[in-house]
Amino acid sequence: MDYGYYDYGYYIGLVKRLEEYIQNELEDSDYYKGLAKLAPTELSKEIILRLSEDEAMHAENLQRTYYMITGRYYTIEPIEPVVISDYEDALKQRVLAETNDYKKYGEEYLMAPNKYLKDLFFNTRTVEAQHAMRISILFEED
Repeated sequence: MDYGYYDYGYYIGLVKRLEEYIQNELEDSDYYKGLAKLAPTELSKEIILRLSEDEAMHAENLQRTYYMITGRYYTIEPIEPVVISDYEDALKQRVLAETNDYKKYGEEYLMAPNKYLKDLFFNTRTVEAQHAMRISILFEED
């Protein structure tokens, strides 16, 4: 990886954030799998399962970056079982979560010291924004 300049403090902080991001993306993927079970239509289910796949891919990309920086893989913590009591409320919560992730990865993009990290965070940010937009479709599916 081309680190550009090596800002030791940045990378120490990034490793901790990557651990959080990997875990969160896997939890989001699992949450979407649970939400798909409540989907009222086949189209809704397909959209939600695609969101789950995207989140798992984010975790994989972040895990790859973690490995490049540390030389080891992050050990995933156990993920709590998904409990969703109301489909529409869950969708609303996911829109907020996705827009928060959009902001978070945008901030990472601005801090990133090299093209590899900038591309990683820009692309992840873009997909998170797409998720928030796609979820709006799900409010009309029933």
